[in-house]
Amino acid sequence: MSDTMNPLSEYWPSSERIAACLRTEAETVDQALLLAVHQTVTLRQRSAQSGTEEPATENDLLDALMRPVNDGSAVIVAITGASGVGKSHMVRWLGAQLDRHPRREDLIVVSIPKTASLRRVVQLILKPLHGEQYVAMREELDRAAESLDMASASEMLGTALAQELEILALQLKEQSKATKNFAEGARIVVADHLRNLIRDPDILDRWFKHVLQRIVRSSLEGTGEPELRQFQPSDFIAPDEVSAGGDLRDVVNRALAHLSSANGIHRETAAKVLQEVLDPALRKIFRFTEALKQRTIGEVVSEIRTQLLADGKELVLLIEDLAALSGIQQPLLDIMIAECDEKGLRVRAPIRTAVAVTDGFLIGRQTVLTRAKVQWVVPSEGIDEATVVRLLVELTGRYLNAARWGIERLKDDFETAERNAADLYSWVPTFEPVIDAQASTQLREFGRSAAGYSLFPFNKASIRSLGASVLKVDNAWRFNPRAFINEVLTKTLSLRDSFEKAAFPPARFRNTKLRAEMSVALEHLHLGTEVQGRMESLLFHWAGDPKTLSEAASLSPEVFKAFSLPLPYKTNVQEAAEEDQHRKEKQDRVEPDTDNKQDEQAPKPIDTAPGERPSDYALAMEAWDIEHRLTNDASRRTRNLLAEALNRRLDPDDWCLHGQKVEAGWFWLPPAHNINNPSKAPMIRLSPPDVPIPPRLIAGLKALDRWEVKGKTWDYPGGDDDYASADAVLDELERKVLDLMFDESIRDASIAMHALHRQNLLLGITSRPDNPGLKDLFTTMPSEAKFDAKSLDSVTTKALDRRERAMGGRAQLQDRLKKYLACYQGNLGDKVLAIDTERLRLASKRELEQKWSFALKGRAAKDSDDVLDTLERLSPQSIDMLLRELAAAVNCRLPETADAFDAEHGRVAWREEMKGVVDQAVLLSFWPPGDFGQAAVRAAIDRLSVDGVDSVVARLRKMQATGESTDTHRQLAALSAVPLPRLVAIHQDVMLLRNFLSALGKSVDQQTTSIDDQAAIHAHEDLMTNLAWEK
Repeated sequence: MSDTMNPLSEYWPSSERIAACLRTEAETVDQALLLAVHQTVTLRQRSAQSGTEEPATENDLLDALMRPVNDGSAVIVAITGASGVGKSHMVRWLGAQLDRHPRREDLIVVSIPKTASLRRVVQLILKPLHGEQYVAMREELDRAAESLDMASASEMLGTALAQELEILALQLKEQSKATKNFAEGARIVVADHLRNLIRDPDILDRWFKHVLQRIVRSSLEGTGEPELRQFQPSDFIAPDEVSAGGDLRDVVNRALAHLSSANGIHRETAAKVLQEVLDPALRKIFRFTEALKQRTIGEVVSEIRTQLLADGKELVLLIEDLAALSGIQQPLLDIMIAECDEKGLRVRAPIRTAVAVTDGFLIGRQTVLTRAKVQWVVPSEGIDEATVVRLLVELTGRYLNAARWGIERLKDDFETAERNAADLYSWVPTFEPVIDAQASTQLREFGRSAAGYSLFPFNKASIRSLGASVLKVDNAWRFNPRAFINEVLTKTLSLRDSFEKAAFPPARFRNTKLRAEMSVALEHLHLGTEVQGRMESLLFHWAGDPKTLSEAASLSPEVFKAFSLPLPYKTNVQEAAEEDQHRKEKQDRVEPDTDNKQDEQAPKPIDTAPGERPSDYALAMEAWDIEHRLTNDASRRTRNLLAEALNRRLDPDDWCLHGQKVEAGWFWLPPAHNINNPSKAPMIRLSPPDVPIPPRLIAGLKALDRWEVKGKTWDYPGGDDDYASADAVLDELERKVLDLMFDESIRDASIAMHALHRQNLLLGITSRPDNPGLKDLFTTMPSEAKFDAKSLDSVTTKALDRRERAMGGRAQLQDRLKKYLACYQGNLGDKVLAIDTERLRLASKRELEQKWSFALKGRAAKDSDDVLDTLERLSPQSIDMLLRELAAAVNCRLPETADAFDAEHGRVAWREEMKGVVDQAVLLSFWPPGDFGQAAVRAAIDRLSVDGVDSVVARLRKMQATGESTDTHRQLAALSAVPLPRLVAIHQDVMLLRNFLSALGKSVDQQTTSIDDQAAIHAHEDLMTNLAWEK
């Protein structure tokens, strides 16, 4: 930074002059400053009866105050409007006009500022009085005020408020009953609750005494912050030490609960209700009547007016804010309406009152409205943008000019200027020191107000932009000079040091939010973080938030120079010089081979100018930040655009992800509470939740929006730049999507693999707990043993049913696993060319989740109910139930079945022996009665002697219903060494044959008891010998 001071610093007021001249409370503003900064406004005259409004001028206001009073009436000029609009300023302006009025010598003007204490208000009213009696009266007033103890006064105020609340509630109830209008119900309820709170000693001691002491102190001593002497909604937020439901009375707890409900609406009502009764309550505390020798303030003023009548004078009251003067409001209202004639005779001097009141304050005070006839409204709403901006420009110019001079110079010029009642502003000098030519050129580019005052360091665009950040709500402007002065002028001008250090405007100044394309374009200029931030602030506010760098050229290069920033665009002179230089260089050199030529130029700034109205989606994107979520439509469109573009861009088969696709539901949009954000994987964050959303992301999404609107093509004006913006976003997301797909494919493959392996263990396809083989995983479902389901007990039936449900969807699971692991011939083909063994290894080693569900949906049909049921039953969170039921069923049948076969069991010999028994039983007619069909017995013998049964018997004899291992796969292998259906079938055959042989033995015994034939006896003995199950 240069050591030489910037010449423009002379036009930037010092901090001392800013503090002295940019005041918003009318009382603290010197009359010279008041006139120097006054901006003429158009008022509205609102009829007190009809409410209709018509425009009026400031001179109309002055004429109304000074109208003839031949009819003996009291003149009341009620100036109303929203807070901060300048009502008090207009009262002070009237005072300045009266100081130069032709009738000034006839007027006794009493100005009552909004910041005055109650004692000060009475003193000001008594000021025109003379004589020892009135001196004693003022002294008594001082003593009365000084004798008040703050603590006792606040207690007295609490008692008075409770009394007034009771009176108000009763009045409202009677009115509601009489009119049968119950609209005041909410106020009645709040008044009752407030009365219970204020009367409670615990509430007063722990909480509300502090609020009451603030009211008493500010009313007694006065304050530069009038809101301190008024109840605020925040006063009714109970502190931590006061908690509903604690050691408080029930009525107090109910009151606290009511105030905290309805999202703060009841607190606002409470503040209004208490403010309504504050005036009479304060009057009871300060007891002005006693200090005034048992006379009311109205009676004293009447005496003053009687004296003034004798002196040929009139009384003028200028009240800056009546609503801020609780404790003396009603006396002032009574004074204002007191007429000067009684029974046709003039008994007291005329009174003229200009009073500023917040809009709505006089509603219900019909007597005052009737006397006033009209209200003079200082408008704040319903003004078009052009008018508001024009007023703000003039306001800015006047305050800047005044602050450059300083209050002392203004006072000197004002006091020495010739008094001109017709023009109170001609004396105001224009600040124009001599500066060098370059600085003068720069200054000129910032523009001037209509009054001729330089706007530096603002220009009209920045006044509009910065003003909008304060005065524009829901796309509607409101005119509020106080807010603009405090939030825009004062805060901006306080940055003079930054300007002198070549650091103004600062980065992200006053809600800077450039269009995304502009931010991306600036990134391509490689300005550096700090300079780009300052450049964005300048372009957003001083250049009017241009859509493109070309539009930014509307801001003069001199403004960039004044703020020590480089030009973000090329001027016509620069472009012509560069083109001429390029032509000369091309003539002097031989072009290199195009195949080896490298593009060393910096990326072209994205400078789109579609010339179309931005879509609703584009506007939503520009308004999007980490504090405000997108609408449902915008969120859905964002996800769909990205999914559609990425699916067109990616071929999953290139990465052995056959049939997969990008899902719109994967995308997480900041902030966290955005609609339909995924809460778990698979999830891709477009931007972290705690950092500003990157402009390139917004620019890319806007580009994709235009691409989709144009028919999913880039062939349109500006399409090349849009393609670059979209490609930058999609390129980054492509890597994230592939990483997600790889990770989720391994996870899903692990689930499918383990589900199939557990099925294999249950089916007996494998007995190996670990390292499932590919061949086994893709084996089709084998046929299972048949058995008689009707004869089964409930334990076995339940286990078989659960096992069967765990067998569902096998083919679909195998298809999924194949698509996660295989490389196919073509993206639509079914022929597998290779298997990704590394992905298979990773899937087998992946730690299992407790609950199984596939993350990748793919392009195939959604998972069947059978698949979902199987995943649920075989997952770690549910497999224990299957193991328990399986173990119970095995335990019911394994002991009897295993005991039926000895270690030397041979199926062929056993079969022949059993067939011999059956044949002899038939031959000798010993077949037992009962359900022992010959075909069923022979079939059971055949099933128990089929080829391979020996290995089954061997496994049966080694099986255990319960094992020591806690490993799921080892338990499944142990319990399914012989699959449950086969075990059940063998058990049923064993029990059939055992029962048959037992019955046959009894039948033989019964039929051969009396046989004497020796041959028959031998046949009986042979048969009985063969009836043993095993020899």
